[in-house]
Parts: sequence; C-alpha cells; structure tokens
Amino acid sequence: MLLGSVFGKFLRDHLRALVGWMIAVTAVTALYSGFWPSIRDTGDLMDAYIDAMPQLTDALGWTDLASPEGYLNATVFGLLTPILMTVAAISLGARAIAGDEEDGGLELVLAHPVSRTRVVLQRFAALAVFVALLGAALFAVLLLLGPILELGVAVERLAAASAAVTLIAFAYGTAALTVGAVTGRRSFAIAAAALLAVVGYLGNSFALQVEELEWLRFLSAFYYGLDPDPLTNGVDAGYTLVLVAVAAVLPVIAVAVFQRRDIMV
Repeated sequence: MLLGSVFGKFLRDHLRALVGWMIAVTAVTALYSGFWPSIRDTGDLMDAYIDAMPQLTDALGWTDLASPEGYLNATVFGLLTPILMTVAAISLGARAIAGDEEDGGLELVLAHPVSRTRVVLQRFAALAVFVALLGAALFAVLLLLGPILELGVAVERLAAASAAVTLIAFAYGTAALTVGAVTGRRSFAIAAAALLAVVGYLGNSFALQVEELEWLRFLSAFYYGLDPDPLTNGVDAGYTLVLVAVAAVLPVIAVAVFQRRDIMV
C-alpha cells in the first residue's frame, strides 16, 4: 500500500488516468499545431476572416493567426489543450480527498499512523506532479514538432507558455482538492471548481465585450496565465506569482478545515 508514502500510492493508483490524459493532451496539441503550415499558407484569408468579425475573434483571442505565436495562442494555448488539462486537474483534485472519503478509502489511510495534514499535503504534491507531467507532455510535443512545422518559436517561450497553462490547470485542480477537503463531497468539489473554471474562461474572453463585466478577468486564472502572452513575452513574474500564491494558499485552507472536520464513514 506504500504506507510510507501517501504521495506515491496516490500517484500509482492514478497512473492509468495520468497516461490517458497525457495521450489526450499530446494528441490534441499535435493535431492543432499540425495545421500551422496550412494556416501559414493562407495568411491573407485568415486576416480577412479576422477583419470581418472583429468582436468574435477578439473574444476568442484570434487576433493574429498569421504568425506562429498568434496561431498557437489561438489554438493550442487558448482552446482545447488548457481545457483538457483543467478538467484532468479538477477530476484528480476532487478525487484526492472527497472522492476517497466517499469511497471509504480515506478512512483506511487515516487508520494508519499518518496525520491528516500529511494526507492533504502529499496528495496536493501528487496533484502537482500529475499536472506538471501533462504540461511536460504539451511542451515536449511542441518542442518536437517545432522544427518540423517551422514554428520558429524560441524554446524558452514555449516553456513559458506551457508552464502558464500548467499553472492555470493546477489552480483549478487545487480549488477542487480544497473544496473536497472542506465538504467531503466529490460532487461539490467538481461543481465548485468547474464553475470557477467556466466563469474564469468566459470572463477572460467574452467578458471583454461587456465593459461592466471586465472585472471578471481579475478572478480568472486564465487571465493571469495567458494575458501576459508568455509565448511572445516570456514569463511574467507578477502574474505568475498570483497563480503560485493561489496554489499555495488553498492547501493551507484545506488542511485547517480538514483537521477539524468529521470524516464521513
């Protein structure tokens, strides 16, 4: 059971899920980036499309499909890949405490000489590794396909953008873990984190079209991860620090409440 490592057992128990999500992230990233040569060769048509529907394309982040950075931002980093990684992180985060508690597995873990704090923190660490490996898969695909597709994006910028998407997913996954630790309900954890993610995604895109709703962007992990445009500008220390701070504070809340809460048996 790897009682000496709550972290190790949790990762091993979810190894198949990790492999499945890595395959999904790899496939989607390769699919989207693989269309770049076709888009590059029809740059004039893409520019005309953007000019024809400026409000929609601005909301979707499709402001520059003629450059590799603009195309990757609009597709790989702006659409399905971050959504996939966020769904994976929320799923595992909800499972980390609440899911195991509902299934009766958490009671067995706590019956051994292991503290609640250790359980929360080690499963939080396992979540971090899980999401980081998804981000590594994203980066590896782009690194491999970059020369083949003639993307021409510097390695450090690809790393910065991949890290930003990883931190976005990790923030929402940590939110799911925290809600699960506070409530003991997996459904609550998934619903709360998914709601935050949906509002965050929409708030960072379509809310730009409504001046009264622009404040929603500042509650969105997508804003702090993608607004600095790390694919073009590299890492933004201030925005990155916000995402890191969120991921650091939420487990503290989870531990504080979980230590005092009656475990569902």
